[in-house]
Amino acid sequence: MPYLSWVDGNQLVRHAFHEACRVGRDPLACAVAHPQLAELSREHAAIDRLGAIWWLRDLDSANGTLLNGRPLLHPQGNALQDGDTLELGGWRLTFNEGFPGLDGTVFAERVGDLFQEVRPEPAQAMVLIRSIELLQRATEKLLRQVDADGMVKGLLEESLHLLSGDRGFLVMRTKEGAWRTAHRVGDVQEGIGLSRSVLDYVAREHTAVMSNQPLADPRFGGLSLVELHRGSLLCAPMVDEGDLHGALYIDREAEGRPFTRFDLAVFQAFVRLGSMALHQAMLNRRALSHAEQQGELLRLRTERQREADRHGELLTALAAPLRRVQSWAEGLPGLAGEAIRGQLDQMTALFEHGSQEGHTEPTPMAGHPMQVAALQEELVQRWESLLRLRKVWLNAGPAPAASVWMPGGSLVVALAGLVEPMLMQLQEGSALSTRWDQERGSWILRLGLPQGLHGPIPDAWTQRMLQEAGVRWHWADQALDLFLPEGPDAMPEEPSRPLLGLVSDELNLLGLFQTVAEAGNLWLHPLEQEPPPPPLPKFRFLVVDARGTQDLEGCIRAYRRHPSFATTPILVVRCTEDETPRLIEAGATDWLTEGFRWEALHHRLQVLRGHTELQQRALATERLESFRQMAGTLKHEINNPLAIISMQVEMLQRKYPEEVKLAKIGEMVDRIRALVQVLQKMRETPTEDYADGSSILRLG
Repeated sequence: MPYLSWVDGNQLVRHAFHEACRVGRDPLACAVAHPQLAELSREHAAIDRLGAIWWLRDLDSANGTLLNGRPLLHPQGNALQDGDTLELGGWRLTFNEGFPGLDGTVFAERVGDLFQEVRPEPAQAMVLIRSIELLQRATEKLLRQVDADGMVKGLLEESLHLLSGDRGFLVMRTKEGAWRTAHRVGDVQEGIGLSRSVLDYVAREHTAVMSNQPLADPRFGGLSLVELHRGSLLCAPMVDEGDLHGALYIDREAEGRPFTRFDLAVFQAFVRLGSMALHQAMLNRRALSHAEQQGELLRLRTERQREADRHGELLTALAAPLRRVQSWAEGLPGLAGEAIRGQLDQMTALFEHGSQEGHTEPTPMAGHPMQVAALQEELVQRWESLLRLRKVWLNAGPAPAASVWMPGGSLVVALAGLVEPMLMQLQEGSALSTRWDQERGSWILRLGLPQGLHGPIPDAWTQRMLQEAGVRWHWADQALDLFLPEGPDAMPEEPSRPLLGLVSDELNLLGLFQTVAEAGNLWLHPLEQEPPPPPLPKFRFLVVDARGTQDLEGCIRAYRRHPSFATTPILVVRCTEDETPRLIEAGATDWLTEGFRWEALHHRLQVLRGHTELQQRALATERLESFRQMAGTLKHEINNPLAIISMQVEMLQRKYPEEVKLAKIGEMVDRIRALVQVLQKMRETPTEDYADGSSILRLG
């Protein structure tokens, strides 16, 4: 931070400025002003910043501006350097890049390297050699540490040994600007730490400081400094690529043991080496973490391949007994033999499909059109032996001269798996009918079934195959409708996987979250700290990285206010236990602290998914209960006027029996009364849960 300083009487006055300022007589227009000096112009000179260089420019003053005793050469001004003297109308000021007025013995900062600070004296040569020797040994011990935590402790302990300090602190800077003690060594009394004003000054100036009289040091202040009662102190920032991450602090208790300017240079050099070593250790830790993630991914892939191989071995072992059973079934007579052979053919198709799915890289099967008549013939042929065995009649309607799109694979087997469990429920002597209808883009095969049958409950494989083939089914009024696409254009788009949103600035997390997303059948979608404008696709989870987000709470609140993320579970990773109450208040759902592993992240997302499903079911139950209450209210409100209308119609019919319109009104009243009874059933009938997770009201 730059300073302007001047002497007022016997007092040195300092003015720190962060941005461009003006110097003159007017205190309202100028940040640095001397109202009593008549030789000054109202706005005498300006100090501007161009890049990293500060410039002095005269503002057409009456008495001119001198820089180091010489007038300014250029109209745009002259560059300022540390220690330059400015003269404005007899007012003498000094420009300093650091804190002005330090004597370099009791108070010092901004020292050079070791060789710049050695004085040209014979005795200083031995001091330099001894210091380099100690610095080398301390650095060697520091570099022997392999992990970042051990290096933090080693950095502090070796600095105390190097400079004979009584105690020391290594503090790290949090994202909020606070200080967190990472390690401390020495005679540390309970409740007495180190001065916040010293740390704030080092952080603001980005320079190492020395003070042999902390209480009299003009740079620092505050009650914490008064409580310390230390004789001398050194403090240096830990800077990595221009960013401040922490500070190293050591002190001596006795007042008769001051530090020297050369001690500050040694301490500064050691902290710089330690900062670089700590940065390398952090990079090594990230590299090891990435290697562990890659190893875990390789292990999972190997395990998946092993399971696929075992799956293939099992299918191969099943092939031989299946062929034997088929050969024995060839000689079975009658309807039972025909039905058994049909089921064996279906098992063979399932076996072939399972063999293809067990392959690591299955070959996609191209679709083809199929005549509706051929499809109906194949289905009837599969069902006929089973129906004849159960003595059920099949009335198959005529097939239209059209075609449907068959995407390949085992679609016919899947259709059989949907329908045949219902055929097994048919009673002897009952009848089954089929007919074809058309809808935009689809042909509909309608199966009429007798009363008393439960709706279809397909297994997971059958449901997936029908979904991939674009086949929809609907069960209502004892009829099963199968919607078959006419062509590839009518096929539904492949359902996209749900999204896993990740808010983080650190790219090394992408590999870990990509693995977790694949394991959870999710797409990983990186997001910025500000949510994108709506509309957005549906996100199943949102993960916010506490270490890779500038304003963590603001980011969570912004996403929670976004309409697309209002109910999305938000998981915060790499946060501290102290942060969790504020994160939950901001809108986070759950959190994971630093050091989580792949398994913990995957498990936590699964738990959040279960909680979300429970909340959705609870909301659906609440809506259903509200619907039932509304149905009861509507029944009561409709019955009252309906009874009056029915009574009046009956009286009119007695008076005018030949009036046909009155009979029609009576029919409509009866129809409304029947609908009201349906509302009553909606209120009283319990729900029935199905295997696919859906629930219905069975009204009869």
